[in-house]
Amino acid sequence: MSHFVSMLMLALALTLTLCFGVAAWRLSAGNDAEITATIPHEEFGWRARSNN
Repeated sequence: MSHFVSMLMLALALTLTLCFGVAAWRLSAGNDAEITATIPHEEFGWRARSNN
């Protein structure tokens, strides 16, 4: 009986991991964020220079 319960829990854990992993993958694939953008050399710190 103990072997059956442990195998059932293992199967449940793998199924939940797969489901949550696929859900996270699909959510992250929906965001088309540009992560390779470069910062222009005129900007320093957290604030851009004014155009005046």
